Amino acid sequence: MPPAALPLLLANEHDTEALAQALALAWAQHPAPRLLITLDGDLGAGKTTFARAFLRALGVQGRIKSPSFSLLEEYTLGIPDLQFKGTLRTSAYHIDLYRFSDPQEWDDSGLRDVVGGPGVSLVEWPQRAQGLLPAADLSVHLEPMGEQRQCTLQAGTELGQRLFRALPEGLKSG
Repeated sequence: MPPAALPLLLANEHDTEALAQALALAWAQHPAPRLLITLDGDLGAGKTTFARAFLRALGVQGRIKSPSFSLLEEYTLGIPDLQFKGTLRTSAYHIDLYRFSDPQEWDDSGLRDVVGGPGVSLVEWPQRAQGLLPAADLSVHLEPMGEQRQCTLQAGTELGQRLFRALPEGLKSG
């Protein structure tokens, strides 16, 4: 079984995108009805870059906006036959909690149902919900180091472990 945490050194933005794409494609090969990925790191660490590349790899077309001001952006996934029992379509949600200043805002926002329901949720600034989020399948921590990024992937569930196992060896060696 792969480690619960996987440290990686990402040389540039392209490497961040390649990691996000590999994880998205790994999930799409054996999708689960719900996937929660949390993205944390300082401003400019690459969280939105990761989210955009992940969504593009799942077939999202058009502009992928940062949800910094809107809190939530919803996208319909462009993967044929990726429909889960009880859903009319499969959505991906890009959520940014940066503007939260009180954990009560998590409850007031109505996002609990979105993140806990079917679909893919990519949540930036998860610490702003202070432990109120469901357990993340995969946590991505990005730390800028000049042009490079130190990335730590943390599997929180069996699904997260499956995503680790599906990563190409070249990415795992960081």
